[in-house]
Amino acid sequence: MAPPTNPQVHHVDGPMLPHLNHFSPTSSQTDSILPRATTSLVPILTPPISSSSSSGSNPGNNDDDNAHQYLLVPNTQRIVVRSAHHGKRVCDLIPEGEGVTNIRAVALAWLPRHHVENEDSEEEQGEDDDEDASEDGSDDGEWVILAACTNGIVQEWSVAGLSDTSKSLGHGNIIGPRRSFQLTCTTMKDLDLIHLTSASNEEDTSKLLSSDGAVLYGLAKGPDNGSDGESTWLVRCEIPHFLSPTDGENQSKLSLSVKPLVSVKTVSSKAFSKETSENNHVCLKKKDCIFGIMAAYRPSSNPDDNERMDYMLDNNSDNTGAKGDVFVVMCASHGLVIYRDSLHTQKFDDDVDASPALVHFVQSMKSSQYYSKDQSAFSSMAISPGTKDLALGRANGHIEVLDNVFENAANYFDQLRRTNIAEEDSLQHPEEVTVRRTVHWHAHPVRALAFLTAYGRHRGSTNDGKSFANPMSLLSGGEESVLVTWQLDRNFHKPSNFVARVGQGGIVHMVCCQYSGKVIVFCSDNSVQCYNGSNYDRDWAEQGLASMALHDDDETQQDGPRKGPVILVKDPITKYPMLTNLPGAPGMVHWYNPKSSSVVGTLEVAPYNRVSRRDPHTDPHIPAPAVTHMAVGQNGKDMVTVDTVWTENTSVGSSYDLAGPQGTTAMNMCTSIKFWSYVDSSKGVKSDQRKRRNGEVPMSYELVSSMAAPHGRDGEVCALAVAPNGRVACTLSQEEDAFRVWVKNTDASPAGVASTHWKCLYKVKTPSGYANLLAQGATPASSQQLVAFSSDGTVLSVSYGPYVTLWDHSNATLLTSVTLDDNGSVSRASESIQSVNFLTKNDDVMLLTGTSQIGVKSPFGGVKSCYLGNDEWSFDVGSFGKEALISAVVPLYDFKCESGATGGFFAISITLDNASKSIISVISRDEGSVVCAEGTDSPLQWQVDGEVQSLCLDKCVGSFIQLLAVTKDCQLLSLSCGVDGFARKGRAASLQSTTRDVRAQAPVLKSGVATADAQQSVKRRKIGIGISRGSENVRNTSGFEFPALSGKFT
Repeated sequence: MAPPTNPQVHHVDGPMLPHLNHFSPTSSQTDSILPRATTSLVPILTPPISSSSSSGSNPGNNDDDNAHQYLLVPNTQRIVVRSAHHGKRVCDLIPEGEGVTNIRAVALAWLPRHHVENEDSEEEQGEDDDEDASEDGSDDGEWVILAACTNGIVQEWSVAGLSDTSKSLGHGNIIGPRRSFQLTCTTMKDLDLIHLTSASNEEDTSKLLSSDGAVLYGLAKGPDNGSDGESTWLVRCEIPHFLSPTDGENQSKLSLSVKPLVSVKTVSSKAFSKETSENNHVCLKKKDCIFGIMAAYRPSSNPDDNERMDYMLDNNSDNTGAKGDVFVVMCASHGLVIYRDSLHTQKFDDDVDASPALVHFVQSMKSSQYYSKDQSAFSSMAISPGTKDLALGRANGHIEVLDNVFENAANYFDQLRRTNIAEEDSLQHPEEVTVRRTVHWHAHPVRALAFLTAYGRHRGSTNDGKSFANPMSLLSGGEESVLVTWQLDRNFHKPSNFVARVGQGGIVHMVCCQYSGKVIVFCSDNSVQCYNGSNYDRDWAEQGLASMALHDDDETQQDGPRKGPVILVKDPITKYPMLTNLPGAPGMVHWYNPKSSSVVGTLEVAPYNRVSRRDPHTDPHIPAPAVTHMAVGQNGKDMVTVDTVWTENTSVGSSYDLAGPQGTTAMNMCTSIKFWSYVDSSKGVKSDQRKRRNGEVPMSYELVSSMAAPHGRDGEVCALAVAPNGRVACTLSQEEDAFRVWVKNTDASPAGVASTHWKCLYKVKTPSGYANLLAQGATPASSQQLVAFSSDGTVLSVSYGPYVTLWDHSNATLLTSVTLDDNGSVSRASESIQSVNFLTKNDDVMLLTGTSQIGVKSPFGGVKSCYLGNDEWSFDVGSFGKEALISAVVPLYDFKCESGATGGFFAISITLDNASKSIISVISRDEGSVVCAEGTDSPLQWQVDGEVQSLCLDKCVGSFIQLLAVTKDCQLLSLSCGVDGFARKGRAASLQSTTRDVRAQAPVLKSGVATADAQQSVKRRKIGIGISRGSENVRNTSGFEFPALSGKFT
């Protein structure tokens, strides 16, 4: 027998970036629009890596068809690696080790290869090594990925090692770090890196930076040595060479010393001008912080230094002369600082060059006088190739380009080093001599900036290091979701090209490839798209789980309806999970492939046209539509949706007051029910074929019927259910205090006569005795399942507070009612029913779920029925703690126990510790206990962080089970256990030698005309009661036969 497999939790998808949604104020002030973006965790595009070499490749060689290029998408938990050729997920890089919890920053660096000197053969093999390096196209090093984690730990991965996993795509490929470094510093203890960057963006420049390792720059924060205070420093460290395991040195965890360069201090507004003029510290204003840090290498502009540099490189001498500068740009909301790290002084002591290497830019642009301080704040930045220009995006939509700012700063530092202190006043500050060019198109904060050079010319043809003179374009994006191109080399002050409607969300990040001309754009709807930089044709697009809201003010509605969680349903046709009510995909239904972690199909239920605000400071966002409910028939050919659309027309829909920057705004919400029918994909319409050519993936559903305001003008839908045969549907409305039954018209209409496919059969008001109970328990949240059809579709259940009423929907007859309580007393049955599930396809058992109670009940005989005997049980999750609540329940029809019986199991999610964690368990209906794997006592349970709001059965083959869970923060998780052919059993069942047949022996509640799915024969069931789990006074009904039920049974 194969060893049992323990329950495992895998992260499938979530927000691609940790700060996708940052389009709104960061404080309660209406005029505060400070940027929330940070460059510590941003997408990184690797150079093309040739598969012919394990160490690296020459990016300039684009003739290698086997070259791999990867897109690194980091977040706080992992680094998702995607292929830059098609956007598919390749693998995940996950930090490991004690004390490593979150990723703070990520950088890509060129690491020189370690050489073992051999005096005997050094001269003889010198020429051979050069020939081998040129033949295989590899340079003397490799690209590495470095992640700064908590507790001052930096972990390393090799980019060349990613090619081994590129053949099998998906979320199952997980790669651990190759090395781990513990950072130490002389001025701080227990430091923590909050930003990380590298200037080695090409191998040519990397050779000049250092021959001993990869040089990194970052911001470190930690307590001071010898004092109780805390400080922040700009630091530099050097990652050592990687030694192969054959070298005999253990490199699993190494100690790495960082060198503090300059401190960061917060000063008052009065002392800001004085402190910035001294240039001894990085000065920030109060309540301001550095959101971006970038490093770039710039060759020396002195011709003598360049000649000496070329001479030393040709003779492979010690690189202790002038080789250029590394400029570190630190950008805060209200400040810009440039630090120069002169490379020729890195080999010497700190006292060799004591002149300041720091300069502040504090002047505002001319147009800032018309804007407030917060509206003129910086929101993004980008450095041009060749380290020539610096582009800055502002919150008011302006883009400011500082021409030759790095050359001016270098000249200033050089003159300052050669000038006496008395003559410093005669020097011109770089801010005074730098030419500023301002362009303006965006009406909202500029969130993304990137430079793009002409394809194939970014490296230049000369050896003077001035490749930045080639023509280049500046790309910008923001909330408008428009990709704007600026031809700055032609002095054009107007955009030269637009790509509108890039995504349903605004543009938050972009990255350009200087080797292939690719432009990769990230949007707040969790989508990533690749464009050709020459003609802006879209090469590929990948849509992840649209888990982040497009706007923050979507959650600030004072009088609006409460939005429910994400709806998760398994599609019977494609076998893919269907998701809707997604915050980042308003009005859409997504078909999601967990294996590739991408959306494979979309359906537009409610059209949504992105409208940018006229004024980002006074106008609220127009609320987006939402698909609040969705239900699918058992065969998947019929689907019913309920959507809500907001309008400024106050004569339709229900009225609400939405909160805005300057008070409330009156808007109305219209509710519609829509009926969809599946169409064979081979018969798809031409519009769908055009969409597929454009990269979209529409699903084969057509709208056959639609009705606005199905429950009246003010009536909303709080529950929806579809019969298994897909021919009957039911909606419930709290405002109308009634439920409606909808039927599908299957009769052929006469020629030339139009007829609707669906119609409302009847409306039933809340029966007497259940008045006001619907308002007590019903809320417009999709997690509730207040209406449900039986397994054969003959019985309809409608929940009113603590009661579940059973109806014959063919003639609107009330049959009986059920509660969670054993005796049905109103005093004890105060908890409202949140969901009802008919557990099995062949058994007459109902699973009733409240907020803290769950029970298995019989639909026969009302609340005092003994139909199930001791098998009728209920459980209060309050025993886990005061904060324990039931968040999701899903039946497991195909799950098999040891006896081979199916259908008597369900999965339940219970949140604990104030919704900080959730426990998902597979429960046996017969025993009311957690299922265990065969041969072990380990329960079939998973524990995850956060609140699980939606569950769905993704796969169940034999004893293998895989669930999909969506958490409150919109993380999609895969919960799996077991292998094919490996059985499980319940706790109590393992103690018994006999098994029970749970197939139906009792009649189903059949009334009136039976549907096509109803059983034709009346069956009976004998009940065998085992050991009582309830009160000892429960009547023993062993051997008792229930009579057949007539259509008048109540």
